[in-house]
Amino acid sequence: MQKERLKIPLLSKVVFVVSGILVIYLASISQVPEVAIWTGYGFVVIGLVLKKRKYIKHDATRIFVIVLLGFVSIRYLMWRITDTLVYTGAFDFFFMALVFAAEIEVSMVHFVGLFSNMMPVRRPVSPKIPHTLSKIPSVDIFIPTFNEPVEVVEITALACLDLDYPKQKVNIYILDDGGTEAKRNDPILGSTAWYRHNRLKEFAKDHHIKYITRAKNEKAKSGNINNALKQTSGELILFLDCDHVPGREFLRETVGWFLKDPKLFLVQTPHFFVNPDPLEQSMHTFHTVPSENEMFFRSSLPGIDLWNSSFFCGSAAVLKRKYLEEVGGVHGETITEDAETSMKLHNMGYNSLYLNKPMVCGMTPETFSDFILQRTRWCQGMIQIGLMFNPIMQKGLSWYQKVCYSSFYIFWFFGLARVMFLIAPSLFLIFGLQIYHASVDLVLVYALPHLLASLISADIIYGRYRWPLFSELYESIQSLFLFPVVLGVIANPKSPAFKVTPKGQTHEEMKLSPLAKPFYFICFILLLSIPFAIHKWQTMPLLRDTIEVCSVWLMFNLLMAFSAMGVFWERHQVRHFHRAIMSEQVKFSIDDKTKPFCASVTDISISGIGLLLPDERPWGKEQNIKVHFKDKYGRHYHLQAIVKRIIKRDKHIYLGCEFVDVKSHFSELIHLIYGDSQKWQDFWFRPLKKPSVLRIMWMFLKCGKTGFVETFSGLKKLLLESKKSGKQPKESEL
Repeated sequence: MQKERLKIPLLSKVVFVVSGILVIYLASISQVPEVAIWTGYGFVVIGLVLKKRKYIKHDATRIFVIVLLGFVSIRYLMWRITDTLVYTGAFDFFFMALVFAAEIEVSMVHFVGLFSNMMPVRRPVSPKIPHTLSKIPSVDIFIPTFNEPVEVVEITALACLDLDYPKQKVNIYILDDGGTEAKRNDPILGSTAWYRHNRLKEFAKDHHIKYITRAKNEKAKSGNINNALKQTSGELILFLDCDHVPGREFLRETVGWFLKDPKLFLVQTPHFFVNPDPLEQSMHTFHTVPSENEMFFRSSLPGIDLWNSSFFCGSAAVLKRKYLEEVGGVHGETITEDAETSMKLHNMGYNSLYLNKPMVCGMTPETFSDFILQRTRWCQGMIQIGLMFNPIMQKGLSWYQKVCYSSFYIFWFFGLARVMFLIAPSLFLIFGLQIYHASVDLVLVYALPHLLASLISADIIYGRYRWPLFSELYESIQSLFLFPVVLGVIANPKSPAFKVTPKGQTHEEMKLSPLAKPFYFICFILLLSIPFAIHKWQTMPLLRDTIEVCSVWLMFNLLMAFSAMGVFWERHQVRHFHRAIMSEQVKFSIDDKTKPFCASVTDISISGIGLLLPDERPWGKEQNIKVHFKDKYGRHYHLQAIVKRIIKRDKHIYLGCEFVDVKSHFSELIHLIYGDSQKWQDFWFRPLKKPSVLRIMWMFLKCGKTGFVETFSGLKKLLLESKKSGKQPKESEL
């Protein structure tokens, strides 16, 4: 299967070689500005014309355009090296070198991205599992948990009971690391651990699920899983984070691939999230703008799948026990045990596969602090892999796997690169450090075509799943907190410790994140740079070219900063169950005698449902209704609810309803909401029309205005409350 996956059409190979020779030839002559301006903007125009979907869907055209645009970026770097790295003083040279190193890091990630996403894999229909029971592989389902709410674990376990797979071939295991003997004997944590242990153990017994705990929390998640490996025997293992709820068809869609390829060790599927991350919540872009998660699972993983480099992402994946045991179980020398284990298995010559079909529904971190905690762990772990197990030195990996695995950890150095890009213009405008030696004319000849070529090639590679500026915003905000993290891992690769990302968090009041201080400090530096820029413009006419370049750069950084200002205000969140978008027709009745009404479901959760219906009659709050469902498997549901909210929408009425006696219908609700993953797939593959860059910038400006207003009104409220109480205001309280 590996050879089959890497079979590249002859035409694509020819195009790659010919265009590569053309690029090498042009690179030898195009350092003359007169030639550079024609090749640079000429290739950009070719890219603009050919990036249309009707052309770019052909692999040969895609490769040709990517190589041409890659040349424009390579030529820019050559110009930077030969013409702009000028020594004018020790401090100047030090910071100039840091800025250039940041450009090199970003360029490496860009070029490897172009390579790995050259021909993304689009998989056909999944192979069917046999009808003969004896030929169907047995599956163990591992649900590791640590300190997440017990209800979250129970939802996932109950959904696993509904999987469409022979029941005698499935065993479900709750791996509870929050109820270990050590925790139960702890004088402080003991009562909580005992409650958790007893409740999950009783729940497991009632539903014929296996419960496993251990003596101590050794080696975090990898230790928890390896402890369970010793006590189980299924041929395949489905790994699910405790908040990742599977659809009924998950095993039917994944198990068949292992029968098709005997050397397959992994089938990874996307992580679909039901709630917005903090940036999406702040910018109100959930459902309308592709998330950071979508770019990874819809573009990056299909790209590296061609090169047999899809890796285990910790959940929503099936692994083959035989091969996992060959490498000693799940490895835990780094804190990204999933990617580390994948590299070990690829190094043994086994294959992986990515199936771009979301069949689990999970939760992303609700608060900015938890979001950064999760990204910190990913950053630390991937850089650990690079430093401790350099992929280039792994003899069992193919050259293309070495490139892909290297890109995984090099990417996370963006924490250093983005911080340099944020402060670079201020280094010149405030401190007078000369770190970028170029006139406006040369910037227009070399830098601008490179920027345009990078945007066009990113559009070709990531298409509808990565919009301009949004990735830059995500990385810029994270970089403030990942900068010291990266330095810490470089200094001591073995120092990071595994930390669980909290899920299902609630908070009664809006409050300022405790992580806001570094962000506001950067905002202050950026704003302070403006009067310095004006002063330099007036007093240093010979440096106006440099001042112009730095001022434009500064304005871009301010746009990023203001757009993200609202993310540090953690919103009111009291729902224990997030509502999922749902679009289908249902009927509901007031009593058994009344004719049922038709309505459209807009959203649903375990606790309630949103209904949209024509404004034809008055409705009252606290009115009792019964909602009638039928899923695609032919199962009927009749659920009592109470109307809690009534909102007029044009010619329609929205009824926000709360389910009655949720406890008695808990399993039914889980099967109804999560059983059919088609709703996640409809959302995943929804048509997205990308707006223009100007339109996106307008969106950012509006977000910046909202964040600015929220920040000052929140700070004002904080100061007034602290004044009344006579206490100094704390950054984490509002």
